[in-house]
Amino acid sequence: MSQIDDILEEYINLETEVGQLMSHLFHDICGLCTACCCRADICEEALHSAFLSQLLEKQGLSECQMDDRFGWLDTAGCLLKYGRPPICYAYYCDQLLERLANDEVRHAVTLLGNLMDHVGQDALGDWHLVEIQKTEELEKVNWNPIHQRIEEARAALEVIIEYLQSERLSSSDREILATICVREM
Repeated sequence: MSQIDDILEEYINLETEVGQLMSHLFHDICGLCTACCCRADICEEALHSAFLSQLLEKQGLSECQMDDRFGWLDTAGCLLKYGRPPICYAYYCDQLLERLANDEVRHAVTLLGNLMDHVGQDALGDWHLVEIQKTEELEKVNWNPIHQRIEEARAALEVIIEYLQSERLSSSDREILATICVREM
């Protein structure tokens, strides 16, 4: 198995876990909400990204299955089990944020939403992994930092899950969460 195949599997596993937790937190609100974030222009990033398009292929999805208006959204939610643009996790509408108990929980959930973005930062120069559009450019990526950020994101995910259950963070938990970069989306 090549290094990119290993990264794809690690990425899929992480994204699947992030998506499941977000679904658990927000499924009753997000469902078929098309108010702000589920639009074809956002979903198209999965088609144009050399990395994300490989994840679509693994799911047997192609451009013809994407709706011109709602992208990958259907009546059951997003069709993508993985391979979503990072903004799909990082964006929270006011309705989602308002339902969270307090600022600490909002911060933890914001970090959760930024895990997939964190993984792909600076993959090739200052390009994010999902911004790389040519497969040949993917071959130039140093996968070691991507692997390291997947490990950081996985550790942060475990801390976030524990925090959401206990509402307690140790100093070592805070250090783990501090490794996750949060960028303005």
